[in-house]
Amino acid sequence: MTEALTADTVLIDQEVVIGVVEPDDVVRDVLAEHVRDIDGDVAAYGAPSAFTDDTDPSWAGVVIFGPSEAPDDVIPKVAALVGLRPRCAVIMVVYDLTADVLQRALRAGVSDVVAVSAEDAELLDAIRRASARVTVRSSGPPPTTGSAAAPTPGKIVTVFCTKGGAGKSVVATNLAVALAKRTIQPVVLVDADLQFGDVALMLQLQPTHTIAEAAQAGERLDGTFMENLLLRHPASGLLVLAAPTEPSSADQIGRADLTRILSVLRERCAFVVVDTSANFAEVTLAALEAADDILVLAGLDVMSLKSARIGLQTMRVLGIPFSRVKFVLNRANTRVGLTEADAERALQLKVDTALPSDILVAESVNRGVPVVTSAPRSKFAKSIDALADALMTAAPAQAQSRQTV
Repeated sequence: MTEALTADTVLIDQEVVIGVVEPDDVVRDVLAEHVRDIDGDVAAYGAPSAFTDDTDPSWAGVVIFGPSEAPDDVIPKVAALVGLRPRCAVIMVVYDLTADVLQRALRAGVSDVVAVSAEDAELLDAIRRASARVTVRSSGPPPTTGSAAAPTPGKIVTVFCTKGGAGKSVVATNLAVALAKRTIQPVVLVDADLQFGDVALMLQLQPTHTIAEAAQAGERLDGTFMENLLLRHPASGLLVLAAPTEPSSADQIGRADLTRILSVLRERCAFVVVDTSANFAEVTLAALEAADDILVLAGLDVMSLKSARIGLQTMRVLGIPFSRVKFVLNRANTRVGLTEADAERALQLKVDTALPSDILVAESVNRGVPVVTSAPRSKFAKSIDALADALMTAAPAQAQSRQTV
């Protein structure tokens, strides 16, 4: 780890204690010192057996496995420990974090895997997430079993625009945050603009895992693996699957990969909002085909409307039902000699949502705070809220509102 962990950097539940398991004396001491700077009880052990001998079977806490042993040796020990201590959450620290190691660790019951070379914030975040799970697992009701009906699959909303600079990512980000604030079930924003996606930047999130790792998992991708790839936006609770940090990774992600990713997310979330690239790449086609709603974005200018019309014609050729399409007119109050009625005639579609131009939008992007959060009473935020409400009205039963009547 690159810096000392400090107690004021992360809040850990006081009832959750931390155990460090590491055979190397020096490494164990260093790792334990990092963790001891966090408020809470910390104990260090040279082996898993020493930990289990020293703790009660009902022990609830976070166990951190150090990096000295190879993952091939540690993962079976973790699986055994999880079986003996079901109320524990486990974090592995490794020298070389690969997609294969991450996947095998998660399948063994590990909550998170952190590279030694990572910033300390990653370990802090991992401990916080694991601590939250331990707290919920310890205090929450037991899981229900029996003949309960399976959850209703969530709704996929794809935001699409054939012209760059039209505000597609701004709309996708604000809409996803608005939906997250309205539902008690998870909402995920997927950045499928693989080469130039900047959703994480717009939310001030630092990607530790990306969509590239989900694609690499192939057919072995499941909900547990996916859960550990998602970033969390603290202010709203929105979950984010970030675009690759290396644009070259885009070439390794195909249509089938995104289809699989969206299918896994749909089963676990109320809404999956997909921000796409401004072209009909294979991944974009997957996002359009999987969508329950397609938000086609255009602005009040000739080039934008022309691009949107060509995009709609292409979608028609591809057989994408127009019943899924909603026309979102961005910067609808701009005085450029065209009106909302002109836009409707050009696309032969009624405007479903008109978003006003507002300097607050540009300011929010620069600050990394969505308008629906920074200026909830602005006209732009209210328009986004209206769009979110419309999607909620038609949503499946899983998307339960936070508000009660």
